[in-house]
Amino acid sequence: MPGPETSLQQQTFDEQGYLHLPGVLAADMVEALTELVDANYEAHRAAGYDPYLKRAFDASRPFFYPNFLKDDQRFVNLLDHPKVFPLVYTVLGWNIYSYHSHYIVTPPRDTTDRRGGRFGFHQDSGRVNVELDCSPRPRLSIKVSYWLSDCDEVDRGNLFVVPGSHREDRIELPEDGSAPAGAVPVLCRAGDVVLFDRRMWHSASPNNSNVVRKALFIGYGYRWLRTKDDMTISSRMLAANDPVRRQLLGEATDANGQFSPKPGQLPLHQWMLDVGLTDA
Repeated sequence: MPGPETSLQQQTFDEQGYLHLPGVLAADMVEALTELVDANYEAHRAAGYDPYLKRAFDASRPFFYPNFLKDDQRFVNLLDHPKVFPLVYTVLGWNIYSYHSHYIVTPPRDTTDRRGGRFGFHQDSGRVNVELDCSPRPRLSIKVSYWLSDCDEVDRGNLFVVPGSHREDRIELPEDGSAPAGAVPVLCRAGDVVLFDRRMWHSASPNNSNVVRKALFIGYGYRWLRTKDDMTISSRMLAANDPVRRQLLGEATDANGQFSPKPGQLPLHQWMLDVGLTDA
């Protein structure tokens, strides 16, 4: 259930385009999730192959790994985290699922390699930002990041955002790859969570520290939005979870139900009706 702070959090999120929630994950959960990420990272490093880039593994470059929810129930448990999920469905409503998940492991940058010294400010969703003929563009989705490493000092690969830029279709980006005017680092410790509107102009920053930056990202969008990952969730994993989590993992009724679900088809909707969080 949403707590008394949820309405204030929603107001901040709507105004700024992002929200920083300190200390969401307990230390033992951070440790467990980090072990999962590290084991997968080392397995791919030992194999010498990067499955996302489809080329030889390069330990000096960030490792981007999509569709991680399928790998372990402990990842799935994050989908409806009680300190985070109420804000997700308060912002987006009940016809939602996780259309995208990935984590990134960013090692300290080789300062002699200039490729990693630039910012890459962008809005999420690629061609959506070109092909939708409206302004400002619609929200469509939000992303939740769970931080597994301390990025509470600058130069640790911090997430940078331009507060309020989620209502700007374009911003001025410096040609030299530096941060644009108004950009600020989000200083997170391990266990913190950051939610941000997909339209927020944001970027990872160069990791000029000796700390390996690790963060999990889960995207929530409307069920009529195509998946951005393969979403290879096994039937066994679906069966092991409750109805709301199965909805969030992409279990569907039928194609038309993604656009016009019938009463009783969506567990999250039914629950919100039962507890009085929605009347429609």
